[in-house]
Amino acid sequence: MTESPHPQCETLREAFAAVYRCPPAEFDRRVFWRSLYAHAWLPAHWMWWFEREFFRPDLEAIHALGSARCEADLQRAIDDLENQGLVERSIRRGRLMIRLSPARLINLLRPLLPLLKPVLLQTEEYFPIPSNPEPARPTRTQPAARAGEQVQGGTQMVRILKRLHSDVVSGRPLESALSEAGLSRAEAEAALAEFATGRAELAWLRGYFLLLDELESVRNEPRYRKLD
Repeated sequence: MTESPHPQCETLREAFAAVYRCPPAEFDRRVFWRSLYAHAWLPAHWMWWFEREFFRPDLEAIHALGSARCEADLQRAIDDLENQGLVERSIRRGRLMIRLSPARLINLLRPLLPLLKPVLLQTEEYFPIPSNPEPARPTRTQPAARAGEQVQGGTQMVRILKRLHSDVVSGRPLESALSEAGLSRAEAEAALAEFATGRAELAWLRGYFLLLDELESVRNEPRYRKLD
């Protein structure tokens, strides 16, 4: 690695290009080859020429990582990649692990975080307009520490929900999975309503809960209760 530039990069892609002295367009390819599991490097070279579509999930994950602007963005993308590995059904990607190593990605990209421009947290609180508006009051803002706690708490909850999703799709009983996650059914549903947007696995889990509710509603209909 060459001498680091001053912290003036907008994204990890720009920081990587500055440190490794390569065009930003090279980010996806270079990170891919640096971040494979060690045993996957040789078969991946053959597959790169004859079966490149096999690596589409890895390349999509790297492309998303390139847009990261802070540690939270990086960790969210790594969490998505780890979750994908947990539910992988392909023998080559699952058992043989011919794919990216989340640990290698972290070791490669985390040292670049200090090169990114600080991302300002949105701390302004918005209040609903009452039916009988009062004279305007000064807008209140959260202390920076409180805003940081909220971001950290949200990141932790997303991780818990992703682990819950992995347990459910692997066939673990729902009650056992919820207990392991430390959530009640109502708490999980409330958290999914808040965090599922833009996260495919969490959207699926939310739909799964809704489907369970519909099935329970059908079972409680009088015509079905007579059959019990």
